[in-house]
Amino acid sequence: MRINEILIEKEISHLQRKNSKKNSLRAQAKWATHGETISKYWSKINSQKSPRDIIHRLNIPGTERYTTKSEEMAEIAKTYHNGIQTADNERQTETDKEAARKRTLREIPNEQKLETPPAHMEETLREEHILEALTSSKSGSAA
Repeated sequence: MRINEILIEKEISHLQRKNSKKNSLRAQAKWATHGETISKYWSKINSQKSPRDIIHRLNIPGTERYTTKSEEMAEIAKTYHNGIQTADNERQTETDKEAARKRTLREIPNEQKLETPPAHMEETLREEHILEALTSSKSGSAA
């Protein structure tokens, strides 16, 4: 039994070294082809890596206790985020929302407004429209 464990550990070690070597060769090849040209790769390689703030523990809401478990901390953060996203919406009435939309539309300069909106603007947006727009957009860009 112990011999099998040793063989498995050696095989894992060998595969990890092989994978590391492959990644190293891939990085060298990528640098050779893209390293000196201004591109996304060049920008990413040369951008400064900012340190991340690590949250070691979170207070469990409504208690004096803390948690250090990642799953629990993620759930607390999710609940908090969802709560602040919907907090203002619950207080606003439809009348308030409509007034805010009209105020915003009045701020648009007349030369930027359409005289008559195109007919397809009245159609309800469906999931197929979104998928078509996403698949037809240029890959790897935000615009």
